[in-house]
Amino acid sequence: MNTAIITGASSGMGREFVKMAADRGDIDEIWVIARREDKLRELEKEVSVPLHILPLDLLKAGSFETFQAELDERKPKVTFLVNASGFGRFARYDQIPLQDDLDMIDLNCKAMVNITKRTLPFMPAGSRIIQVDSLSAFQPVPYIGMYGATKAFVLSYARSLNVELQDR
Repeated sequence: MNTAIITGASSGMGREFVKMAADRGDIDEIWVIARREDKLRELEKEVSVPLHILPLDLLKAGSFETFQAELDERKPKVTFLVNASGFGRFARYDQIPLQDDLDMIDLNCKAMVNITKRTLPFMPAGSRIIQVDSLSAFQPVPYIGMYGATKAFVLSYARSLNVELQDR
């Protein structure tokens, strides 16, 4: 059974990736990860492929243990992974609270690495990974500096994985 795993699935690009994965024709189940379970339940009504709903807050360390337990128990054949969770704060740098900056790093970078590393052992040859970055990854942009920095990390990480995992 081919499985897709999509983070940030309750809204925005993550939600659109769920719909796209459901329409592909080669995905039998989609694991949807986001904080808002109610939004994931609404999404369940919009797609024809069964969803495995994982209401996880990827800013909380315990979420990754829960995710790992699901992987170990269900042993999915993951053919499509999308890391679309993330957020940004848009203001002058000295007006953004330190915790918001740290949370952007934790969600946009560390959570993506955590999900990817844990999922890779369940991905056979020919599987695909999409790491969602931003145009802000390509150059510094005032008033979204930390967001852009995290997305530059995403871009660099994705490009490195593309080379390192080429044989898979």
